[in-house]
Amino acid sequence: MRIERIEVLPVRLPLKGVLKLARGVSRSIDEGKQIALVKMTGDDGTVGWGEAGPSRRWSAETIHSVTTTIRHVLAPVLIGRDPFDIAGLHAAMDTELAPGFDPGQPIAKGALDMAAHDLICKALGINLQTWLGAKRMDRVELAYLVSQPGPDETAAAVGKALDEGFRAFKVKVGNSPAFDAEIVRAVRQAAPDAVVWVDANQGYDLDNALRAAKLFEAEGIELFEQPIPMTDLYGLKKLLSATAMNIALDEAAMGLPLIIDLLRRDAVEGLVCKVQKVGGIHYARQLCDLARNAGMKLIGSGLMDAPIGFAASVHVFAAYGIDYPVDLNGPQHLSGDYLRTPLPREGQMALVPQVPGLGCDIDEDRVRGELALDLSI
Repeated sequence: MRIERIEVLPVRLPLKGVLKLARGVSRSIDEGKQIALVKMTGDDGTVGWGEAGPSRRWSAETIHSVTTTIRHVLAPVLIGRDPFDIAGLHAAMDTELAPGFDPGQPIAKGALDMAAHDLICKALGINLQTWLGAKRMDRVELAYLVSQPGPDETAAAVGKALDEGFRAFKVKVGNSPAFDAEIVRAVRQAAPDAVVWVDANQGYDLDNALRAAKLFEAEGIELFEQPIPMTDLYGLKKLLSATAMNIALDEAAMGLPLIIDLLRRDAVEGLVCKVQKVGGIHYARQLCDLARNAGMKLIGSGLMDAPIGFAASVHVFAAYGIDYPVDLNGPQHLSGDYLRTPLPREGQMALVPQVPGLGCDIDEDRVRGELALDLSI
């Protein structure tokens, strides 16, 4: 089989509410969730789908950059290639768009990577988890993402989430340590038996991260995601030695070269795997293998993924046996999608789709119609 055609289809999905990061809301209600869908067609007619769902306040890619990069830079070099040669596809993309500390516009590359995996698994008649060669689990537990403006709102949101069946909560922090500790305390009081961890998205400087760590430890928190800027390697190492919490790297875990350097410096003990941020399934496998072989804590997360990214993540996280609750919060925030049939769920457990490919049944008429996003200037 050869790749015959690649189309890029920008869409907008409506939001139920906004998600607030340390540097501001990730997306406004008016903006919605903007995604570049990729349709990859083989010369035998088999079709694979991928998606790029960037968040400009999380990393440097935007809906405009991923759309133009895929359409004009990356897709042309993949036409005519064998989709089964995943490493070769990445090598071709890296020749056109050089990697650095990360794979070089990883969210754009990740969409093509997902589409290629979907294509080859459909051609073989197997699901992605089978292609990955590991069936450690057949489901992953979803966590609820807490990003409310104050303790009272937090307690109300957590109570509602408990009623919906959530038993794990990831709390967005990165404001003042004292205020963030109040939010964490509100979560703990509302859900005393739940799994709770915090994520600063690089929001603290080292001094405030050290203060926050003491307060979070006092609340029984054991996991702290990306407390300080990914460039502060000195601070990461100092923070590790100052707290008993597991410090998990997210924004700093976008590329394997930097992760390996941090391992050599004894500056990392936990990694957050996001399929889109690392450049797709190909690199997510490498990150997970590295974490497992190095004995590090491995956490699963996402970028408010729509169904394609969500499904790819569920396959990967289940294959690698990530039994800690995962932050795949797309269903929590998105009020619509582009599927004809929903992905399988049991309460707040996301099940591994058992149909060929990633498991997404795309409603292409809606993608090209009511959901289409006009990016013309």
